[in-house]
Amino acid sequence: MTVELDGNVRMRGDTGPGVRVQVLADGHRLRLVSGNELVGDWQISNIGIVVLQEGFNVKAEGEEFVLRTEDDVALAEAIGVAAASPRIARRIAARHNPEAPPEPEEPTPIRSNLGAIGLAVAGGLIILGGSFLNLDGGGNETASGGDFWIAFVMGGVLMIASAFVMSIGTRFARTVAAVLLIAMIIAFGFLVSGTSADASELTAYGFIAGGLVVGVAVLFSGSLRQPD
Repeated sequence: MTVELDGNVRMRGDTGPGVRVQVLADGHRLRLVSGNELVGDWQISNIGIVVLQEGFNVKAEGEEFVLRTEDDVALAEAIGVAAASPRIARRIAARHNPEAPPEPEEPTPIRSNLGAIGLAVAGGLIILGGSFLNLDGGGNETASGGDFWIAFVMGGVLMIASAFVMSIGTRFARTVAAVLLIAMIIAFGFLVSGTSADASELTAYGFIAGGLVVGVAVLFSGSLRQPD
């Protein structure tokens, strides 16, 4: 490793400003040049170098001087005296250690479709129950003349449609699902209380009730919440 640095040489004990020099060093030689004048050219193994808090104390050919440079760490590494100073060694280690790699970005949360699937299953059960009502009772009517089986079939279809819309990421799916479930529960209450259920209708009631239970379970499990 070869370095070329700007530096300053001051004789040991001298209080003056010293002399500006250019420092050339590799693993074998240390050269100091001031302007066009060669100040010194030494074999590193023939001189004594002590690392100071700031700079180096150099003994060469019977003279002793203090050498300071713009980058003491680079010079210490070039002339092989870094290990003599824990301070320099730490600075070299800090310089050569790569920066800590950036933390990987958190993966985008995978959207769960469990809520949508559960809601679709609930809608399918309600449709099936409404179909059985039509087959078994030929259309059970309320006092106002509305057909229950149509209400449940249409409600189930809307729940499946809501499940599909929710699966593609549309917000407010939880609110829509809750409104549909409440409407189905009210209709089921009217159905059970306003008609005489015979054995042939129990299967229809079972499917409708099962769909409502699944829908409520999905709703209260929080699976219909959209990710932020």
